[in-house]
Amino acid sequence: METLSTGIINKLSGLLFFLKRSKNEFEMVADEMENYSLKTALNGLSEESNYYEGELKNYLNHLGIITPYIQYDRLVDNNTYDGAEQHNNNGNELNCICSYNEMSLTEAYSDLLNEPLPFESLKEIILYQLNALKFTFMKIKTLNTARFAVY
Repeated sequence: METLSTGIINKLSGLLFFLKRSKNEFEMVADEMENYSLKTALNGLSEESNYYEGELKNYLNHLGIITPYIQYDRLVDNNTYDGAEQHNNNGNELNCICSYNEMSLTEAYSDLLNEPLPFESLKEIILYQLNALKFTFMKIKTLNTARFAVY
């Protein structure tokens, strides 16, 4: 039976961290949102992130792999978004939050897809989640832009 290397397990742990972080962030942002459609989409993204984290954990547990605790502070780079500077433009703060989380998640998923994964079903799960998250981020960005459009 093939197993996952330590590098792959660490990358999976990092992905789980980013999924958990984006869930929490989008929950908080949705609570402050007045636009119903955007609030619903943000809550949906939060739930998706939570679901995807659970799906990956369950799959790894099924394989007998327990993701180790790693120091997540080192995963967060110094290029974090600074929403305080972005208040002047309509919707720019939400765009910054979305872009930062999308970049973090896309990079984490892409790093895993570039690895030689011994389980084809794991690769399919990762690819499906990546594509679904990209679509959801695109929907949120479109809704955010539309709320400030002049009709």
